[in-house]
Amino acid sequence: MSVRNYKITNSWGVYDAYKAIRKNGWYDIGRPLKEHEFYAIIRRVNSLLAEEIIYGKPVVLPSQMGTIELRKYPKGVRFVNGKLKNTYPIDWKSTNQLWAEDEEERQKKTLLRYESPIVYCVRYCKDNATYENKTFYQFRLHQKLRKRLKENIINGKTDTLW
Repeated sequence: MSVRNYKITNSWGVYDAYKAIRKNGWYDIGRPLKEHEFYAIIRRVNSLLAEEIIYGKPVVLPSQMGTIELRKYPKGVRFVNGKLKNTYPIDWKSTNQLWAEDEEERQKKTLLRYESPIVYCVRYCKDNATYENKTFYQFRLHQKLRKRLKENIINGKTDTLW
C-alpha cells in the first residue's frame, strides 16, 4: 500500500493572516500582538470550536460562511430493485489484513464491514453561505478530534438530529 503525499500550494495559513493584520495596522485591536500571542489566540479559538463539535453542537461561522455540524445517518442492508444493497461502513483495517493473508479474497474484492446501524459524520454545510467558489472549500476533522468524538458518542455524551 502506497502513501500519498500532497503539497498544498497557493493557500493561506495562520502566518499569512498574522502578516495581513500586522500590515493593516492591527485593525484597532488595542495594541500590536506578538506572533506567539496571535498563535495562542488561534489555538484557543480552534480548541473551543472543537469542543462545540465533539459535543454535537453546530458551529455557525461568521460572515455567512456556513455551519459545521454533526449529522447521523442510518446504515443497514436492504434490497433495492432486486439487488442487495449494503450501506454498512467498510472496516479497512480488517479488510487489508484479510487481503494480505488470502490472495483469493483480494481477487474477489471481499470487503469486511462494521455492523453499525447509525454512522455519524461532521459536515460543513455551505447551503446558507454567500461567498464565491464554495466548491473549493472543505472541512475535515483531524484524527485526535475524531477519536474524542467517537468516545463521546459511545459514552452517550454526544447526540445529534437526523
